[in-house]
Amino acid sequence: MKKIALTIALGFVILFLVVSGCTQSPETPPVSTTPTTALPTTTTPMTTKEPVGMGTPGPTQALPPQYSLTFQVTTNGRTTDPLTYVALNGGNGMNFVGPIEVSLTKPDGVVQSQTMNSPHFMGQNVAFPCSTFQNRVEIWATAPEVGRIKVYDQIVPFKSLNP
Repeated sequence: MKKIALTIALGFVILFLVVSGCTQSPETPPVSTTPTTALPTTTTPMTTKEPVGMGTPGPTQALPPQYSLTFQVTTNGRTTDPLTYVALNGGNGMNFVGPIEVSLTKPDGVVQSQTMNSPHFMGQNVAFPCSTFQNRVEIWATAPEVGRIKVYDQIVPFKSLNP
């Protein structure tokens, strides 16, 4: 009787280990941040073909060091309710920069815009319903001495490719 109970218990443990290995959630890709001070004044051509409705990303400018800001552009990865988030991560200019205008262009040419108003804080963000293919995100900041400049302009894929 002890041998049968031991065999059943051992079988249950093995079955539990096999099943638990198959139910792990997928890894989420690491979040990348893009500092505005490190952006080049010109952009390099994309290797993928952009849809006609989004246009081509243009040149960007860097804010002066005393007004620098860091932004993070991410997607939620859910194709049932696709969203793109643009967040302000911080920087020297949080107390000085005026309105930050963010626009998202879908592949069909539809443009959506939102504004982050002062006072700015770390984690301040805006969310856009987006395409599940790729979207163009532009960020315009208004700073003293330099006025309104484009600090971010990129085609953002909805899902990143794992290398």
